[in-house]
Amino acid sequence: MKMRGIEVPLLGNIFLLSYPAARLMKENRLPGCVVTDELLAQLDRERGLPDKGLEARLLRAAKMYAILKGLGYSGAHIGGHMVSYEQVTAVIEKGEELSDSWEELVKEFQYPLPGGFYFFQKDQRSGLNELLPTELKGSSSDVSGNGLYGFSRFCHNLFFDPGKKGFAIMRRLAMKVKGSRMEKPFHKLEYLLKTMLYGCRDCGDCALVDVAFLCPMSQCPKHQRNGPCGGSYQGWCEVYPGTQKCIYVKAYTRLKRWGRESQLETVLVPPCNWDLDSSSGWLNYFLGKDHTARRLGIEEPSDKSIKSG
Repeated sequence: MKMRGIEVPLLGNIFLLSYPAARLMKENRLPGCVVTDELLAQLDRERGLPDKGLEARLLRAAKMYAILKGLGYSGAHIGGHMVSYEQVTAVIEKGEELSDSWEELVKEFQYPLPGGFYFFQKDQRSGLNELLPTELKGSSSDVSGNGLYGFSRFCHNLFFDPGKKGFAIMRRLAMKVKGSRMEKPFHKLEYLLKTMLYGCRDCGDCALVDVAFLCPMSQCPKHQRNGPCGGSYQGWCEVYPGTQKCIYVKAYTRLKRWGRESQLETVLVPPCNWDLDSSSGWLNYFLGKDHTARRLGIEEPSDKSIKSG
């Protein structure tokens, strides 16, 4: 948010993590939550104490409170399984007591995921993030882009860019095809080609260009069109862990190779327009009906223009 100059109040989340909950997170049975071996081992040792680790959990939460306050958060949500009012009060009071030395506490919360990807580089002195994105070159996350992406970009720039002659030709063709005997064969040809190349689901509101020419309708079980869900783990899809990479991991690494990764944060993709389902995505684009056409200001032609072609 600092990089974007966004100034809004933020709340931090403090969870009093018990060993049973941590074990579920470690096994990825609570999607979106990550617990490393090191942290789980620490909680395992603490649960052997007479109070089953309660005091250690409360102190850890108080230290997190102090860090959040030092970082400038406006407040904190304190929760956990069977947490009492008295325990929350104890966390706040101890956190206030520790707040002046919050920077010294940061390094106590270093439980990195081995081989994990972190968007920002780490400041080795403070243990906090720097305002510098991680350099992917040479890292395990840096994968070669698929040749299909280059081919798809070439075709898209040639025929789908409103500023190119190819677009004008395709728009005139679309107006001739729409409502004619050629509309069904045209749609079938499009569906065949896009199914062979991208696994098309024929949604009619195509988002290929938004996700590095990867189809979110067929390659994401949740049909996420505007970024990943919170369930992916180590780059794997929540629904198919270990067998299918998250589509947005693939999209990011593909776009990174071409220096276009910022596309994922600058283009807001709306939900699929199901009124267009099972219709030609190409016709919907060139005739100004789908979300991409509307974003680019492509207007729908009048019925008279379509009939006259």
